[in-house]
Amino acid sequence: RLVTSDAADAEAFYAEALRRGHEGVMAKAVDAPYEAGRRGASWLKVKRTHTLDLVVLAAEWGHGRRRGWLSNLHLGARDPAGGFVMLGKTFKGMTDEMLEWQTRELAARAIARDAHTVHVRPELVVEIAFNDVQASPQYPGGIALRFARVKGYRPDKRADEADTIDTVRALYAEQMARAAAA
Repeated sequence: RLVTSDAADAEAFYAEALRRGHEGVMAKAVDAPYEAGRRGASWLKVKRTHTLDLVVLAAEWGHGRRRGWLSNLHLGARDPAGGFVMLGKTFKGMTDEMLEWQTRELAARAIARDAHTVHVRPELVVEIAFNDVQASPQYPGGIALRFARVKGYRPDKRADEADTIDTVRALYAEQMARAAAA
């Protein structure tokens, strides 16, 4: 526990929490009451965030408010053979403008469709923020991104410049080493 108004002390406390294998820290106003099972506006979860440039492999049609838009992106990292390894899906972080744009762009790149999913040529690179990498038997690479969200598309990058599965595996290994050392 730390009570401080000094940014350097807070940063050192946060760094130590990460070094010990914690996901992050909770910050709150000194006078904010504790309410079991609730986090009010006076409480803030501060966690490590990573980013990767990944390739969109497919997208699923949205539901509810996102109906009619390609929303849930299937994300892939480059593999050594030149293909792509799926690491997970996300629909978080997108604005209506982004959904409209990506629906148009992904539909133009469609190579296969079924009732729920449009598979596309792996050409569009998207910057993805995430908190951690976790083991996952659900995906071919054996790992998946935790709390993935879209930061934006990368029109300045080609798919062959996207991050590799080896980069993601290295992040996972670092994460496991930190946890073991804690």
